Amino acid sequence: MEELKLSCERLGLEPPVLLRFHDSARKERQRHDDPHALANVDMLDVEAAIRGIVADIKPHVMLTFEPHGGYYHPDHVAIQRATTAAFFSSGVLAGEAPQRLFYGSMLRDVFVRFAEASRGRAIIDDLDPDVFASAPDMVAVSFDASAYLERKFLALTAHRSAFGVTPAMLENPPQGVAQMLGAFRPVLQREVFLLGGVRGTIPRWPLADFFDGLDTAN
Repeated sequence: MEELKLSCERLGLEPPVLLRFHDSARKERQRHDDPHALANVDMLDVEAAIRGIVADIKPHVMLTFEPHGGYYHPDHVAIQRATTAAFFSSGVLAGEAPQRLFYGSMLRDVFVRFAEASRGRAIIDDLDPDVFASAPDMVAVSFDASAYLERKFLALTAHRSAFGVTPAMLENPPQGVAQMLGAFRPVLQREVFLLGGVRGTIPRWPLADFFDGLDTAN
């Protein structure tokens, strides 16, 4: 939790709102016996928790993982399904429901390059790019995030337990760290999102940004 808070701070975001579920881990380390691990929790409970945040914040737009959770992490998949359900169930009776739902994804060529550069790190090894990546004509919003790349890498170093990278390593990375940063670079340089749900119409395809055509956006 402290790593996540630090990561948000380095990105210039407000502190995260925590749902209080546990990390499920994955593959041979998955915590099947922990009733509070997200993969073991009733999805209606997760949906209700997210819908409560939606009711409090009243966002115009919601973002989550694409349907395979990026690389089939059980927590990513659980959050994707619960967030999608919360989008459609929010505001059934109220008039302040979110207008759009987007799924973060990777284009196929970027996915393949990432897989090759990160091989052996058990992130997306042996995952089929035709299943886990997206075709260009599916992309609803895409933008160049190169200007924020260094800030993204700094946020990544906040997650010491996951990556073991310190801010000092960004200046003069050891070979293994340099390889990992090189693998992540094309993924972090361009943001790609699919349209998962919408209330009303959209003015064009692809959209110029998340709020393109929304009268209520500030």
